[in-house]
Amino acid sequence: MKPSHLLLRLLLLWLLLATLPLALRIWHKDWAEFATLGWWLTGFVLALIAAVDASRRRHCTALTLTRHWPDSLSVGVGTAVEIELHNRGAIALHLQLREDAPISVEVLGLTPTLTLPANATARLRYELHPQLRGDMSFGPLWLLVRSRWRLWELRTRVGEPAVIKVYPNFAAISHFASIGIDAQIGAMGIHLQQRRGEGSDFRQLRNFREGDALRQIDWKSTARYQKPISREYQEERDQDVIFLLDCGRRMRTLDGELSHFDHALNAVLLTGYVALRQGDAVGLMTFAGSDRWLPPVKSQSSINRLINQVYDLHSSTATSDFVQAAQSLLNRHRKRALVILVSDVRDEDADDLRAACRLLADRHLMVVASLRESFLDTEMQQPVHTFEDALGYSGTALYKAQREERLQRLRHGGIIVVDCPPQRLHTDLVAQYLLMKRSGMF
Repeated sequence: MKPSHLLLRLLLLWLLLATLPLALRIWHKDWAEFATLGWWLTGFVLALIAAVDASRRRHCTALTLTRHWPDSLSVGVGTAVEIELHNRGAIALHLQLREDAPISVEVLGLTPTLTLPANATARLRYELHPQLRGDMSFGPLWLLVRSRWRLWELRTRVGEPAVIKVYPNFAAISHFASIGIDAQIGAMGIHLQQRRGEGSDFRQLRNFREGDALRQIDWKSTARYQKPISREYQEERDQDVIFLLDCGRRMRTLDGELSHFDHALNAVLLTGYVALRQGDAVGLMTFAGSDRWLPPVKSQSSINRLINQVYDLHSSTATSDFVQAAQSLLNRHRKRALVILVSDVRDEDADDLRAACRLLADRHLMVVASLRESFLDTEMQQPVHTFEDALGYSGTALYKAQREERLQRLRHGGIIVVDCPPQRLHTDLVAQYLLMKRSGMF
């Protein structure tokens, strides 16, 4: 408990009044003695009032708090928190509230001041906006309680601490979960040609339709029913899809509000969700600063396991060793799989990356998803007016040409490359996966 600003002002005023008796001594001695007596009497009354107000501090602690936390939070998404404050005391309390939240969590809508009557309950709602993923620790709520006459302030903490998990923003996954896979693909702007009946897994027998190939006709069923019957196939299921996620320093580059790593993580989660919906098993391995291994698991509910595996992942300052990561994956998983390496390919990584891809391509089908800085596209669209503009344009064009040459070498080695800005990685990666799935490449 400490003196309030009001009590400090009153004490300052009382001290300033001490100059009055000194000034009166010059004019009248009796008046000075009377003023001195009044000054001491005023100080005694002020001290008595302050002591009486301080003795009521027990009323300031007659508070109970119940905080209703959400099960989890999502990066950049506001989530409501509700608190109930109950005043069990016999007098009204004047409160100031502050949430003890981590620096990476923004608190919006929390009422800063509140007057809570005696034996009353107040319900407050506010929102938490986290900016980082991981486990976020929240302490008890800070309260600044003013005494009845507002001469004292008591700082106290009420409620229980809590640790809340902050996940990547999987609102897109939650939205797509309520609609069919074809509607999902259309909503993402992906257009793929349907190849009815040309998968590798038998699905069903049906009547022959115009456009069906003759090799689809089931001649035994045709003879039995005396009409053309076709065999319909679907894309092969039960395949393994493994994401090889780079957590190195290249992925720390900011592109808009999110880093390359956050964009890559969102793309991995969405593509993994689509793969699970397609009946494939999804696994994950990270490298460069964080070494996590999730063996391929098949079931639509496995998306929760994947999210829990990566929600607290962050990029590091470590250098990415692609060859070591490839060798580690080969030792951990021997069955043929679709391996999707997600990284930010740079000049100095080209030789190491090609060597890693050659290692993996001997056993697995390889896809390299490379994030391209958005400024490379925007810089090429800027008008050229000055010599400096021309230099900038030429330098950007040269860098893009050299970058494309490095990626083209990967393509010539049989590696599928997805090269796009970070904001488009989730749609382009899903489109590439579905294209490969429907073409029977794996």
